Amino acid sequence: MLDFMSARADALPRQKTAARRKSRKKSGGSPAYMLWAPLLVGVVATYFAVHYAEILPLMGPAGLLRLRLMAPLAMLAHQPELGMAEATADSVAQGLLYVQFPVYGLLLGLVWRVAGFARAAGIVVLVHALAIAAVLVLSQL
Repeated sequence: MLDFMSARADALPRQKTAARRKSRKKSGGSPAYMLWAPLLVGVVATYFAVHYAEILPLMGPAGLLRLRLMAPLAMLAHQPELGMAEATADSVAQGLLYVQFPVYGLLLGLVWRVAGFARAAGIVVLVHALAIAAVLVLSQL
């Protein structure tokens, strides 16, 4: 009877314990650049976007459309349907202009680590497109 049990133990692969699986998961994490690189790109993009946003209103109606396409979150603050005072809307819009691209970078980095780059980029594009649609719809009311 002992020979049967030893033969069976040799034939079946050893099962991994929960502790071994956890330790392997911790060491096999995603690289840090997947979070910090998109965030850094977002900070750099903010620098150029702020300078570009200063020029766009001077270009007339076409420039305002480009501003709505580039910084829809900042333009949402100026919508009268939100009921904010003008001074408050200016401050919120300025803050959103500076925060928009780093938040996109952080969102891209976090989702990239979990679901892959294509899905992360799709989510960021979807969020931006929804913000553009909200600005365009509210400007038509």
